Amino acid sequence: MDTNSAAAAGKEEKMGLLKINSPKLGPIEYKEDDLITLSSPLLGFPELNDFLLISNDTSYPFLWFQSVEDPNTCFILVEAGTFFKDYKPVINKRESKVLAISDMKEVKIFCIVVVPENPKMSTANLRAPLVINFEKKLAKQIILDDDTWKIKTPLFQ
Repeated sequence: MDTNSAAAAGKEEKMGLLKINSPKLGPIEYKEDDLITLSSPLLGFPELNDFLLISNDTSYPFLWFQSVEDPNTCFILVEAGTFFKDYKPVINKRESKVLAISDMKEVKIFCIVVVPENPKMSTANLRAPLVINFEKKLAKQIILDDDTWKIKTPLFQ
């Protein structure tokens, strides 16, 4: 990556580490190996492909899915099974192939969370989970055919 494009994206490179300044999370240093690449962009964000999955003690079980291409874009995620024990979406053959899944143990399923002004009214998108293959560092938002799962499922019942 050339210096001009790194600076334009709000990124800096220092001693093998890359750095972005996230308005939500502050300065973040990472290595190229930390990146999770989307096999196809998230709905509504066609230009974003590379993200960092960030967890810390103060926000757990919530995680941050921070774009490195646009420091202003950061999603809140939860591992689906943490809040929804019976959530077992079927990942079809095509999606498994796109994500290079050879064993489901490589995969974790996350839901994008929307936190309104009253956090007790937070919802999770179970209809379009984010599936991450940690072995291959690949991710994809999968839109499920099963309409049992809702886009705005309350986190706190």
